[in-house]
Amino acid sequence: MLRSKFLLSLPALLVGGALLWYMWMLTSAKFEWGGSSPDQQTLGQVQHIEQRAMEQYCTGVLKTPRGTWLVGRMEGGSRELELPATAIDLDALVYGKPTADKEPGEVRSFFGYGLGREPQVTYVSRLDDKGQFQLVARVGEAACLVASPDGATLFLLTGLDRPEGAAVSDPLSQKVVLRSDDQGQSWKWLPQGLFPKANSVAWNLKPYFHGRDEIWAWTSPQAGGDAEDDVSPMSSGVFYSADRGASSQEIFSDAPLLVDSAYASEHSGESGAWNDEPGSNGEVKSHVTQLDQQHAVIWISQRFMTQDPQHEERNLVFNVTTRARLQRQAGPWRVVAVEREDGPFIDELVESPDGQVIALLEPSGNGPTQVAQLDRQQLSWQMQGELPSVFAPLSSSSGLRESNFWAGHGALVINTHSRHHPPRWLYWGGEATVSAEGVFYSMDWGRSWRQLAVDGYLGSLGFDAVQDRLFWAKGNWYDSHDLGVYSYGLK
Repeated sequence: MLRSKFLLSLPALLVGGALLWYMWMLTSAKFEWGGSSPDQQTLGQVQHIEQRAMEQYCTGVLKTPRGTWLVGRMEGGSRELELPATAIDLDALVYGKPTADKEPGEVRSFFGYGLGREPQVTYVSRLDDKGQFQLVARVGEAACLVASPDGATLFLLTGLDRPEGAAVSDPLSQKVVLRSDDQGQSWKWLPQGLFPKANSVAWNLKPYFHGRDEIWAWTSPQAGGDAEDDVSPMSSGVFYSADRGASSQEIFSDAPLLVDSAYASEHSGESGAWNDEPGSNGEVKSHVTQLDQQHAVIWISQRFMTQDPQHEERNLVFNVTTRARLQRQAGPWRVVAVEREDGPFIDELVESPDGQVIALLEPSGNGPTQVAQLDRQQLSWQMQGELPSVFAPLSSSSGLRESNFWAGHGALVINTHSRHHPPRWLYWGGEATVSAEGVFYSMDWGRSWRQLAVDGYLGSLGFDAVQDRLFWAKGNWYDSHDLGVYSYGLK
């Protein structure tokens, strides 16, 4: 009798247990419960929480062979720190006097068209030998700190307007770039900028360093002209410097590096799908890999997207990546071959200290993003696996959160944003989506992943690729007043 009752209730127990497990998976993912804490250490302490205030870009920890730096940024202007006597007001350095306080409506927008936005302040701090981050500089705009591989040269790429006199006397429109060669004790404004043709907004540059003095920067390639007899070389959008940015070479190609929507229509198998966007180049994203002193590669990925005429709720996606091989002997870099591959879109590309090149490849269609390792001899991609998800083993889709993707000697670290669609019978009103972030690391170049106990939203502060250590903090300034900056050792 008891056995028969148990057997009758078993299906309900199983369904109830499965539902509880499912709700636990969603809750633990959403609230970021779990994750490991390998070799946790304290990197240092800030004196003011504003020093470690994180934003979506240009903030975090930068470790070099000569020092450890922390960049924080506050928006709104309501919590501005008083500078210590030893710190430098970089606004005063550039303009000759501190920038006057501005009302939010008086601050120019990103595009400079007078649209109001809140003021922001960037704080640059350096770790001293007592484990304290000392405030060394302040700038009244967004600013990215980058360093040469040996740590001897620092560049601060800011959103400050050029001084009024300079704007009249030179044709450049790039925002202010500052340089320090004495570990932040002094800074000088570079009137010539840093790769000014690559991006006028200095903090939007993503310089790629190779060796001691070589730097690359890029923007989108020049599109081909309409005239069939126009055979003039076209800019690849890539710039190279052999002297830490003091001078640079713009690289040109005789062959076009971009395709247009006609190519997508011809090669996608969806003839006519992109005909309503003639001449469009779609979304364009470039990357550069220097293989050695004589060889380099420019990767130009394009994504074309349009509505599926058969299914209004679905988009058609077609990707193509162009590979331009560069070579030099005794002279400048030149393009020696241009090849195209339909299918992959390189969303992000990183290089480890020992030369391993890892990319995130998004396929055409709606397939998952793949982690791929470059075969440096064949210049082909070896697929390693899919991006990790906080919802695993539930079905979900994952993408890179911001540019938080790093490669070390043995560790690969990624910050993902994942989405899960609960079954429709749980939501009678229609399709629902649950999203969550997570930080993961891999010791086999993306074939398997382990989650870290780090806040997936602005929790990771940077990565020491030499020591395979991830820097992190316990929440951002508005939800945690913990003054510590910590690290995990990934083994």
